Amino acid sequence: MPNLSEFLGTIVQETVRARMLSDIESIRIAETYYQDVYLKHLPIPHFKMPEVTIEMPVEVKQVNPPAKGVTNSTMMSKMRVRVKDDLTRYLTAAFRALKEEPALSGNLTLRALSTRKAVTLASMKNDTLATKIKASSTNITATVFRDKDYIDVNTSPIRLTELADAMEDMLYTELARDYKEFVSQKNGELDKDAMRNILANTRQLFMNSVTFILREGETVLDIEGSTEKLAQAGRDSLLTKIKVTVREQDYEWTIDERSDGSGFEKRSLTIE
Repeated sequence: MPNLSEFLGTIVQETVRARMLSDIESIRIAETYYQDVYLKHLPIPHFKMPEVTIEMPVEVKQVNPPAKGVTNSTMMSKMRVRVKDDLTRYLTAAFRALKEEPALSGNLTLRALSTRKAVTLASMKNDTLATKIKASSTNITATVFRDKDYIDVNTSPIRLTELADAMEDMLYTELARDYKEFVSQKNGELDKDAMRNILANTRQLFMNSVTFILREGETVLDIEGSTEKLAQAGRDSLLTKIKVTVREQDYEWTIDERSDGSGFEKRSLTIE
């Protein structure tokens, strides 16, 4: 049974995906136009969806209150442990892959590494590299997940983007300082592909790790939206309608060079 946030999130996700597919098709058409002597002088078809409105019936099944005793402090503690373990596993798998196959520097995604031999915490006990990574992960997460910054759940919501930025900055510093043998090219410079992949994927890993922990502090509304179930709804069922309007807001990547003179860029998303 889905909850309301998952239901609405899927609608928004599918709307965004529709725009993405439209953009991909526009790029494909642009390539076709460019190769044609006549079409290349015509404008490329490109569509936007400034606003999409969907109205649908749903049945409210039950309201689940937040778990007892959940505070920002308890959630931050859980995040610290979860991210530390996940970060340790990922970095160990990434560096092992780089050592075995240096050509993988441009493909250190979570999915690509998942096809290799799984890295477990138990397998790291006598691994010098893993011990070093554990120390780094512990240091990073202890610094990033500071309970004192989020004492009042009502007035200090946990800001995931700020936490992710802080983790990325600390990880970059440690990689450039202590892991040069893994992220350096033959000329001694940092391998930008490897660094870029590791930083981007640890950020995704971070979001995956903390999202569900945040849900513990929320009130969750379970609903039913399938046609079959709604048709079976009885007289005592709580039926209502939801009207969702999704308005388009474009983002673009902003790339700035880091201040350490390495020439390595730092990416951020900004509203167009």
